[in-house]
Amino acid sequence: MKWLKMPRGFEPFDSEAREFHRSASGREPVDMEGLHERDMVEFRRIMGTINAVAKALHTPPEKLRAELLVATGNFQLLGEHLGKQVVAVSSMSRHSMKDHELHEFWDEAKEIIKSQLLPRIENAAERERLAATLSLQPA
Repeated sequence: MKWLKMPRGFEPFDSEAREFHRSASGREPVDMEGLHERDMVEFRRIMGTINAVAKALHTPPEKLRAELLVATGNFQLLGEHLGKQVVAVSSMSRHSMKDHELHEFWDEAKEIIKSQLLPRIENAAERERLAATLSLQPA
């Protein structure tokens, strides 16, 4: 459900929001939880870098993202379930991670990529290109 923030309040944007608005009219006010502000240019740069490193390592980006989140401590160990250890990896969404938390994660993740992941890339030219990309990104 998507809403537009207008000068006079929120307006429904998609069909789900319009239907909700129609069915909720005349009722009590609805509490809405806002998303954390996000520097979307930086977020896209981070996700693009993770995708590029994953491609060079021949692994899915989702797996690499989860590995980086675990390596930086952004997870919860839930215990044992059906004989296996269960881990809940944190989300990088605006709902879960504030912008400063994203930057803290990325500072740690860049160091892990440089020290542990780049040496695993077989193609030397690709490894150097990714190293240069990481060194150009702001801290």
